[in-house]
Amino acid sequence: MSITRQSIIGGIISGLVYAAIMAGFDYYEDNSFNLKIFMLNFVLFGLFMGLYTTFRLRKKAKSKEKSN
Repeated sequence: MSITRQSIIGGIISGLVYAAIMAGFDYYEDNSFNLKIFMLNFVLFGLFMGLYTTFRLRKKAKSKEKSN
């Protein structure tokens, strides 16, 4: 699987999990569900984690090439 595809999948999954956990905390504190906040959490956290995954996988691929 390509680095780009892994990064996109990782970003989507991590963003959804983070947004769901934050929505769960809001529900636990008796706050109403806010779709704008959920989407903001999903997009921002997913974007940052996708970028982090891209850089991490590229660094891993470079170090693997150097060792061979």
